[in-house]
Amino acid sequence: MSRRLKIAMISPGTFPISGGKSSSIEMLMKKLAFLFQKEADVFLFGKRFRKQPEFETKGSITYYRYHSTKNQTYIAQSIEQLQVVKPDIIHIENRPRFAKAVRLAMPNTKIVLALQSTLFMSRPLIGKAELVTCLKAADAIVVNSHFLKNHMIKETLCSASKITVNHLGVETEQFQPKWQQEQKEKAELLRIKWGVTDRRILLYAGRLIKIKGVHHILEAMPELIKVDPSIILFIAGTSLSPNSENLAYEAHLRDLAEKVKGHVIFASFITHNEIHTWYQMADLLLVPSAAEPFGLVNVEAMAVGTPVIGTNSGGIPEIIQHGKTGILIDPERVVEELTFQIPKLLSNPKKRMRMGVDCALHVRANFTWEHSAKRQLALYRELLEK
Repeated sequence: MSRRLKIAMISPGTFPISGGKSSSIEMLMKKLAFLFQKEADVFLFGKRFRKQPEFETKGSITYYRYHSTKNQTYIAQSIEQLQVVKPDIIHIENRPRFAKAVRLAMPNTKIVLALQSTLFMSRPLIGKAELVTCLKAADAIVVNSHFLKNHMIKETLCSASKITVNHLGVETEQFQPKWQQEQKEKAELLRIKWGVTDRRILLYAGRLIKIKGVHHILEAMPELIKVDPSIILFIAGTSLSPNSENLAYEAHLRDLAEKVKGHVIFASFITHNEIHTWYQMADLLLVPSAAEPFGLVNVEAMAVGTPVIGTNSGGIPEIIQHGKTGILIDPERVVEELTFQIPKLLSNPKKRMRMGVDCALHVRANFTWEHSAKRQLALYRELLEK
């Protein structure tokens, strides 16, 4: 029997671990940590928010929470505790600079750096020379798609053998098929709440930033409602960072929505605990992103049986099977393809149902947190055996 591991997981220190204000990264960490408990004692490091204890133990998971002070940064405080814990593996989420700092303090410990997007490995957040130094500090790098792996190799010349692809997962107990009676009733209540019981529902769920392509959907809406006046679009999300560029983009989206008044609803932020019902309510999820490294929304919607129309770019083609679990569209012709593909699917309920069943089966066979945790633990053990 394999020996029990000690795994430390370092969050970016921006959002809390546990709580309604957690981002997808903290939720990812918490889910993996829960599954790691079978084979490991886990130590989770995160930002401390009001009313949260600095130290907390739940099962085989220990939480350490810090906030930066004038005298000591979040990562410096975390490193002090790491030196006390002495873990076998230190897993760092989405912050290359943390890998360099931890390596200097703990030269003999195995470090795994997980990167979920290109954001924190590009300017203005980090220069290429510094990024290369940070990557060298890690024993292994984990990314969520082959697209991201290929991007890293091209941009940093990092060895392919050092990079492992581990697709993200979905909580199948939460994201249950929409045709189950209990789920149908909850989705219907949500339709009643918003007064859309007789509408065809399109859903966008994500950040309101230009690269996500939300404007493409709104530009397609005038033609879509000519074909099917029952169509209504829910836009669920915010920019998260209200700088001048993002505020201007949100204002532009609302101007576009005014042109199809009565057919667009901005639902703002929806918590992770509620989002599954929105996917169940929707007829289609739209992901018109220009560069999505993976896109957890894709597998979450597919898990409940809602087909996805997404761009054939980034990591999306690794999730969607074109024509079977959704539709892949040309990222250079998004408006035209949305205008063509959406009415085609909405007018064919049998095909949508068949796609929905294939979606739910595909996710359960390939994209669960159990799959992700198993692959991650195998990587840890492989590193320790070297």
